[in-house]
Amino acid sequence: MSEDKPETVKIELTMYGVTEVLKWCVDKNNGRIPGVDTEGFKQMQAALAEKPKSGDYFTLDKFWKSKRVFDFTKEEIAVIDRCLYDIPNFEGKQLPQIRYRFWPTQAAS
Repeated sequence: MSEDKPETVKIELTMYGVTEVLKWCVDKNNGRIPGVDTEGFKQMQAALAEKPKSGDYFTLDKFWKSKRVFDFTKEEIAVIDRCLYDIPNFEGKQLPQIRYRFWPTQAAS
């Protein structure tokens, strides 16, 4: 592996999971946790941009349940873990369901 390319981990997420990660890490972040402008986040935003414009229920349901594999660096995984844990706590909100249902449990570093 080349030295200028960091080691990545492949993580499979549904598009629903992608939406939740972006909601907590980008939309609700307000700059509180840095590092959400990396390649992994750009890949998720590009995948979400492919959402069908059709309002057809079955088309949208198929899109939200579809799975994609993303390459994340260990730093990006740590940022996502922080976003899913720290931001709801900053706001006194319940932790998002994605933490348990869609985002894989990461080994504590």
